[in-house]
Amino acid sequence: MQPAVAEEERPGARAGEGYTIVGLMQDGAGLSRAISALQRLGGGEDDLTVVLKRPDPLEPEPFPEGTRYIVVPDDHRGVELSVAFAAVFVLSGLLFAFTAPQIGAILFVFFIALAAILAVGAFTRVGVDPILIDLAVPPEDADLWNDAFERGRVLLFAGTRERGTLPKLREILLREGGECYVVEGLLCPRPVSGAVMHRAGEEREE
Repeated sequence: MQPAVAEEERPGARAGEGYTIVGLMQDGAGLSRAISALQRLGGGEDDLTVVLKRPDPLEPEPFPEGTRYIVVPDDHRGVELSVAFAAVFVLSGLLFAFTAPQIGAILFVFFIALAAILAVGAFTRVGVDPILIDLAVPPEDADLWNDAFERGRVLLFAGTRERGTLPKLREILLREGGECYVVEGLLCPRPVSGAVMHRAGEEREE
């Protein structure tokens, strides 16, 4: 069993109420089978949450009905604005370098540094980090889970109030090729930083 996370420090955890299995799953049929099997074990409707990445966060997923899932946008929204500001800073730096040589060199370096920061920020994928930060997941676990998420894995949070249910949850995820991590407290991820939450079936009703 993996080291437990201190639940009293996590805004997204309900302290003292149970445990959460965090699974790293491959996207596909195995994920849907795992969700169905976990739902058959019972539990609250918010005790099972899937976090995945899609180009269109509003597109519904074919998960079993009632599945709570959060979609992280797989794009570079806002990149045009950041790149435009970076270009303005570069041009301003060049202008000062030619028109005011005394201070131009210093301003040029300053503006180029700002442009570089904007460019790097624009093309750096946020991933699932904001959600993990919201849950106050320890940095070492957050880095591991975010790296797996960026490589195409899906995060699955399955909570239980009964310690004896943990082996069954773990068996389901391992059977479908997932990796498992156990933390104390019921983690309930929230859609932050542009992510969108859905519940399977509700989209079809709408």
